[in-house]
Amino acid sequence: MKNKIIFSLILCAFILRAHPYALKSDFLQDKKTQETLQHEVKVNLVLVDVIVTKKGKFVTDLNMSDIELFEDGKKMPVNSLELISFAERKMVIRAEKDSEKVSPRFPAKKLAVVVDGVNSAAIHIQRGADKIIAEVLSLLELGNEVMIVQLHAKKGLEVLQPFTSDKALIRGAMEKAAGDIWVDKSLEALRMAQEIEDDIGEQAQSQRKLGKAEIAENLAHEIWKFEQNRFEISVGGILAVFHMLKDLPGRKSILLISSGIPELPSNRFVSRTRLAPPNVRFFDPFQAVTNKKNVEGQDVLKELIRFANAQNISIYTLDPGIFTEFFFTSAIEAEDGNPVVYNLRTPSVLRMEKDRKIAKSGNLRWMAEDTGAVWLRGAKKYESFRKVMETDLNYYYEISYYPNRSEPDNAYHDIKVKVKRSGVEVRHRKGYRDYSSAEEEKVLLASAFYYPELYKELPFTAEFIPFFEGSNRYKPWMSVALPVRKLFADKDIEFGSKVFSLHFWVKDNQGKENVYQGKMDIPFNIDSAFMDMIQATDYFSFHFTGPTMAFKQQEYQVVFALYDEQTEEIGTNAKSFTLPDYKQNLPGAIINCALGTLAENPEGETESFSLSKRGGSLKCGDLVFFPEVTHRFHAIQEASVFIQAYLPQGKDQVSPIFTILKESPDCESITGE
Repeated sequence: MKNKIIFSLILCAFILRAHPYALKSDFLQDKKTQETLQHEVKVNLVLVDVIVTKKGKFVTDLNMSDIELFEDGKKMPVNSLELISFAERKMVIRAEKDSEKVSPRFPAKKLAVVVDGVNSAAIHIQRGADKIIAEVLSLLELGNEVMIVQLHAKKGLEVLQPFTSDKALIRGAMEKAAGDIWVDKSLEALRMAQEIEDDIGEQAQSQRKLGKAEIAENLAHEIWKFEQNRFEISVGGILAVFHMLKDLPGRKSILLISSGIPELPSNRFVSRTRLAPPNVRFFDPFQAVTNKKNVEGQDVLKELIRFANAQNISIYTLDPGIFTEFFFTSAIEAEDGNPVVYNLRTPSVLRMEKDRKIAKSGNLRWMAEDTGAVWLRGAKKYESFRKVMETDLNYYYEISYYPNRSEPDNAYHDIKVKVKRSGVEVRHRKGYRDYSSAEEEKVLLASAFYYPELYKELPFTAEFIPFFEGSNRYKPWMSVALPVRKLFADKDIEFGSKVFSLHFWVKDNQGKENVYQGKMDIPFNIDSAFMDMIQATDYFSFHFTGPTMAFKQQEYQVVFALYDEQTEEIGTNAKSFTLPDYKQNLPGAIINCALGTLAENPEGETESFSLSKRGGSLKCGDLVFFPEVTHRFHAIQEASVFIQAYLPQGKDQVSPIFTILKESPDCESITGE
């Protein structure tokens, strides 16, 4: 079949009432904007929170002579020891050289509860819902504020209730979370494996026609597809919660209610089944595995823990299930209120699921113990929960010391705290990665990539157009409109220089590939003339293109993130687009459609329908076309529409009909041809 792509530029006259004009700015400065050169040596004070108990009770009378601290095996001079006590407001203990008493700090007691609806069995969450809710409400009696967050298979991260001490609000949020849990579809693949082994069932009969290698490959891909999706939602969601908490003072605590984080790939599962894992690809927010041939989820989890430790965040994990129950009875899930029973009685299948559960639970233990928290599981987990939380959320020691380096080195450093008293138990973070500001920025942007809806500090509008160039190859054509009065005048910025960095990612909606990512700096020199200019417009618009890419799927998401390094503010904008399936004999489809304006081409007449690398415009002979990101125009201003259409029948004449989908009192009439 010979496919034909129609390039069409259609002029339409829109009669509009007065609207602020989106300035088509040539204001994009040269990237060599003058910068103030400074060299500043920073000495970072490292804080280590320590829980010290004896026979389950917190030890409150430690002094400097009781403590030894080691970094990377080397003993470090302790700068200060401070008892943070919400029950007994004690004074700060300082080193002898700084022996004056200091007023104690009492940061707010806050706990973020994360209900994992992605990896937790619905039946376990729902069975334990009353006990879980009761224990969370008991924390309010200890003076804590609680936030409820849910990880959801379709919605991703959802904040059900911001920090509050209102019992009714917390109860309502927890009840919603307990009733909105994911169903483990990967059990279907395990059931199919059992049927093949038992030689029963329709799926087994159809699979018998395949060779053993093909069956193994099908099962492996099916299971890892689910595991990969869960892993990405889990890592991205937990990372986003870190960013919600990291700027709070003092020790930050998370309670993660989960049946476990997947091991990706599962080495135990591979060894049991002899199934080779597929070439798993997922977005690595820490760039921990960029130089490795095979992606290991353990590397990413390790960096997730190190980032938590760098932000002084402890992760308490609570497994709502009972371990043996899951394996030696039928596996049960509830879907739409109706139970689905998977009778996984075959020994090999039971071993598969048991090993998978062991790996997932091991990750919960790892996250808790390495961040100085506790892994709660088993029949007495709720009793343990109350005892641990009553201690940990009321007391902790804060130790400070200066490392032997003048600036962050982005390396991991092991921490060991020894208490020179007998019979005590000591918990603290096992180490931390000393992030530079640039590395922290990367992790923040990775979190924005996963959950763009959480980051709205900087407002802006963006548009992504997949410009077809042939054979499933597209050139990214992007535009951004910055509301300059909100970004400058409303923030009382009048003089100096500022650079916004615009980051963008393109990923397919099925998680199979991350197609494209890039960054563009947008610098400004701010003076009185600039401030006068922004009073006459709402937006400055910028247009740019990227290298030609192969888009192999049909559904894609684009995430834009605008970042201000000076203020560490970030704003995001997410878009989706659908490409035609050229393998299907469709009557036709629109590839892209952009509303914009025309101007004279300063280069004179050029090849039509080509994108300019310099200004990001579309060259149309002696004219150039600019997308209007905000869709705002002058009164009685001509607007234009650019369309690329897929017409497999080879039609070369198109007579489009335009319809206003949303009426506006500002729009009087529309004509098109």
